Amino acid sequence: MARHFKRFIFQTAFFFALAAVFPQRTSILNGNNDFSIDFPLGFNLVDSNSEGTSFQLQSLVPSTVVTAVVRVYQDGRYDSSKSALEGTMKALGAEYEIEEFEWRNQTSAISSLAMVIGREQESGYALSAVLPEKQGIVVVVTWTPARFYDRAESYMLSLLDSLNIDAGSYYEAGPVTAYQFAKSSEYIPVNLEIDGTKISTRLRANDNEAASYLIEREYAVLSLYAGNSLWKDAWQRYYRMIFRDSYQRLWQASFDIFNEIFPKAKDNTDLAQKLLYWTQNFTYEREKNTSDFAPLPSILLGGGSDCDSRSMLLSVLLTAMNMEAPMLVSAQYGHAMAAITSDHPGHSFEFNGTGYLMGETTSKGLTWGKIDSTQDDQSKWILVEFP
Repeated sequence: MARHFKRFIFQTAFFFALAAVFPQRTSILNGNNDFSIDFPLGFNLVDSNSEGTSFQLQSLVPSTVVTAVVRVYQDGRYDSSKSALEGTMKALGAEYEIEEFEWRNQTSAISSLAMVIGREQESGYALSAVLPEKQGIVVVVTWTPARFYDRAESYMLSLLDSLNIDAGSYYEAGPVTAYQFAKSSEYIPVNLEIDGTKISTRLRANDNEAASYLIEREYAVLSLYAGNSLWKDAWQRYYRMIFRDSYQRLWQASFDIFNEIFPKAKDNTDLAQKLLYWTQNFTYEREKNTSDFAPLPSILLGGGSDCDSRSMLLSVLLTAMNMEAPMLVSAQYGHAMAAITSDHPGHSFEFNGTGYLMGETTSKGLTWGKIDSTQDDQSKWILVEFP
């Protein structure tokens, strides 16, 4: 079944006319919807060139002014992401410190920056990456007045980390997280038991640390929207960022679980049911961190979990098994549930013309399509869709 996940095309005239606040992932190059940025909520387009290769944006969300510039250089203009970033920094008159790192099987570059605009000292970050199929090099730069840097730092890093340059980017840690936590060559064993079947899999040694970093940073961004009209969209983006970071970390586990459990399942819904029963037996524990969200690698390692981390775990694993598996969150109920598309009977909610069976992860023995009758008002639930 086709998914209703939206990708909004970055068309200059459209955004100038409406002065739009970006609601979701925004494609940069016409004709290439895989190249996009999942902007933190609040950015407005304020300038662009006629070629559609340079864009300037501003956001007032962190109670300051955060500026972002996206520049796409044609293939051949620079010979590397580092040289493109260096050229951009010089054009801005910024002080910078560039480091190279590996992301999406190619060398990217990242830098801190400091510069003066008018009489204001500005601080920020910049990132560059080579686009596939000789589409050029993208440079993303973001800065804020230095006196507001501490408040805006997570916001700026989140912007850079939301860059996607190809289809695979949507299912792998973003470039900032990849820079700070290079993929470890060491693995730790993970032993699971699902539906009476013992399963051996593995995680990279630094997966849990990296996932924890991403969650806490994104929660800091989400906190900026308290009392803001954009809170609902910001909440959805928070979970999208966690999904993206978690997918590749748990891909091996999903593969190993599928190979062991699917042959014993009647169909996809039965497979999902076995995983739902499994999560219902986890140790219930509120995470002792700012976000109160348990990193998914820690759950596989036997750590405690709450409703939203369990629901996200199911979304990641089932999506990797080629099922449509969004999650549902509710501020009014203070709860989260997993969801799947299925032709099996059961109580469902309908969003965008698609019916979803809900999965309650914190009450043992419940099947897909059975939820607490006191939490049955669909208007109080928010659908969080994933790629």
